[in-house]
Amino acid sequence: MSGTDGYLSIAEEQQAELHVMKTLHEYCVKHGLRYVLGYGTLLGAIRHKGFIPWDNDMDIFMPRDDLEKLVELNKKEPIGNNIRLFHYTTDENYHYPIIRACNTNTVVQPTYLREQIDDMGVWVDIFPIDGYIRSKVFFQKPLRNFYLKMMNATMYVPDSESVSKASLRNFIIKLFPDKNHRYERKLSSLCAWSKYDDSENVCVMCEECSPLKKWVMAREDIENPLLVPFEDAEFFIPGNADKYLSMQYGDYMQLPPEEDRVTHSICSKYRD
Repeated sequence: MSGTDGYLSIAEEQQAELHVMKTLHEYCVKHGLRYVLGYGTLLGAIRHKGFIPWDNDMDIFMPRDDLEKLVELNKKEPIGNNIRLFHYTTDENYHYPIIRACNTNTVVQPTYLREQIDDMGVWVDIFPIDGYIRSKVFFQKPLRNFYLKMMNATMYVPDSESVSKASLRNFIIKLFPDKNHRYERKLSSLCAWSKYDDSENVCVMCEECSPLKKWVMAREDIENPLLVPFEDAEFFIPGNADKYLSMQYGDYMQLPPEEDRVTHSICSKYRD
């Protein structure tokens, strides 16, 4: 049953995402592409054996080389029916350093985006994993934060902002527009300084610093994933998942207070 005003309910959004994830899993297995569930999706797999009840997005981690292979493979052999991959190298109006695999039976218009992206549907986010070498991260940090701030200024509408800050933001966007995806390209190049296959530890480098520190993983835990139940399917999670969930969420098996159970405002509908 749909939610209010014709928008999809959380359950419908979850089912649309699950269709994408099932198809993506089969595609990755077929082509030997490595991935594991991440963030709240990993938490859901362990605590709920599926979605966190109030969560309406899915996140997976993929070594950067595999992510780039996925983009190229999809050009010749699309992942599946009713699924479209968005990436800054293939979509002019898409300004993220990650892949978004969308269910084309749906359409979304998130209120937090400055400009809506045509044909975007309910999604699975695919984050690139890069090598994590502490000495290099020290030098990466200021540049990474700069590119992230510039992309965020271009993409997002802040929850609240003074008139002076809004004017400054608009001035910066006009003065330094994201032409030819230069910020995404520079950020991706910067994050790839340490190669995944040459590093003992890995993580999603194209994120802000604080959560990044909590998701540094041993590469062997990505290379030796576990297949676990998720709703009516099975997906890969990193070995030693308890370690990473504990670092990020503390006592992760304990449900958070109701006021902290956040649902993303993606304003999704079935496509006409």
